[in-house]
Amino acid sequence: MTHYDEMTCLLYLEGQLERPRALELSEHVAGCAECRALLRALESESRLLAQALVEEDEAVPARLLTPPASEAMPWAWIVSFGLAAAGVYTLWTGIVQPWRQQLSQAGFGEGSLLTLLFFRGAFWKGWGEMANMVEWIAVVTLGILGVSLVRRSWRRWTTIAVVMAALAAVLALPPAAAAAETKKAQTYVLPKNEVLKNDLIVSGGTVRIDGTVEGDLIAFGETVEVNGRVTGDVIAFAKVVEVDGKVDGNVRVFANSLWLRGSVDKNVSAFCEHVGFKEKSSVGGGAMMFVADATLEGRLGRDFLGFIGRTMLNGYVGGNVALRSERLSIGSSAEIAGKASYRGPHQPEVSPQARLASPLEVKIAVHRPRYSSPGYYFKQALAWGAAFLFGLILVLLMPGFFSDVVRSGREYALAPLLGIATLVGVPVVAIIACVTIVGLAVGIGSVLLWIIAVYAAHIFVATWLGERLLGAPIGTGAVVGRLAVGLAVLRLVCMLPYVGALVKFLVVIWGLGALTLAIYRRLQPSPGPAAAVQAAA
Repeated sequence: MTHYDEMTCLLYLEGQLERPRALELSEHVAGCAECRALLRALESESRLLAQALVEEDEAVPARLLTPPASEAMPWAWIVSFGLAAAGVYTLWTGIVQPWRQQLSQAGFGEGSLLTLLFFRGAFWKGWGEMANMVEWIAVVTLGILGVSLVRRSWRRWTTIAVVMAALAAVLALPPAAAAAETKKAQTYVLPKNEVLKNDLIVSGGTVRIDGTVEGDLIAFGETVEVNGRVTGDVIAFAKVVEVDGKVDGNVRVFANSLWLRGSVDKNVSAFCEHVGFKEKSSVGGGAMMFVADATLEGRLGRDFLGFIGRTMLNGYVGGNVALRSERLSIGSSAEIAGKASYRGPHQPEVSPQARLASPLEVKIAVHRPRYSSPGYYFKQALAWGAAFLFGLILVLLMPGFFSDVVRSGREYALAPLLGIATLVGVPVVAIIACVTIVGLAVGIGSVLLWIIAVYAAHIFVATWLGERLLGAPIGTGAVVGRLAVGLAVLRLVCMLPYVGALVKFLVVIWGLGALTLAIYRRLQPSPGPAAAVQAAA
């Protein structure tokens, strides 16, 4: 018996088969069980498919029919970002750029002031190797992160193990730098004919260098005398520093008095009470001074930058002179090859015999109450905008931690005590770490984080103050609003005479303590289920 195929049966069910052919199929199905079963199966499938394709009537949600409400212009955000941009521009044009120009005139290369003052050959010769190590660690870490994103099947602990193994391998690499020679004695003397072929770090009551140090000299003492030769830099922390010999590098002095009778091939930086460049002294580079009393009678090859109480200039300056001083006297033997400018409260005394390449630019500073200047209030607005932007970033990036810090600030007794301990303790520990040389990077990093934390302290206190004024916030927008209000109130209170300084101090220790407390609690391990059940019992 011949059977019909599925297509013919489908055409029959749809009524599209010709009439004679449909009659034949109907007669055949009546006597063929197999074709009859196929026809029933196709009919059932067609019915189910038709039901599935039927669209059910469903009501459209009312929220989709309602036209979107026009949102108000976020003026607060626009004003805040505008103030932040204005603050950055003002900071750059009013402070950073003028300082860069003046420091460049004083003999400091652009972008290398921090290196010249502190790092270049000063405490450790391994900074180049350390920079390479950090770069290598960054490359390895980025590579591992990239692989972990591609291979999502890797578990978290596997990635952490690989990263830690890479860090351990890099840290295990032997440094190529040689360690400096360290001396400690009540009286240290390097004999005249002795040559020390290394950096020298020495501490004691009296430090006298009569020989030669082929490297840097770092001295801590009551009196530091350099009568011989130092081929590197001289960095001295002392009561009295005397340089009668020759220094091939720079001289950086933090002391009560600095007396220079010898020669310095590069630059001199002095943070002292008294500075004296005697008649036979010579400096090949420039000089930068923050001193109370300065006398220059020798030769200065390049620029002279000074913030000085009283200045007596009676020598040679081969570059420009830029001074902010209480009083300035230019003697008859003075010679300035470049431009000279002075700013201070009194007219300078200039000898007619002094040889100046151009007339001295004088600007007499008139001290006015800061509250009488419109610029003071503009700076306060910029400071509010910068603080608001910083707080906004903290709220958006770390909302949970931000809330924890604000909540920790409610502990009015513990937070200020921790704030005082953090404010004083972190710099002390950082200085100790820097003195040990090995922990210099840790010490500097700690100081930078400490500075950021001190600035962020008033952000958390301002948010707490906003909550006290407006109530507990619900949502990120409410937290931002309370931050803005609290910062405005704090800014107004800190502008008050006498009271403002005390409020600033209290805000710093309070916010710093809240931050320390929040970090401490986050580092504490959370109790397990057994501990929680035991505590509940």
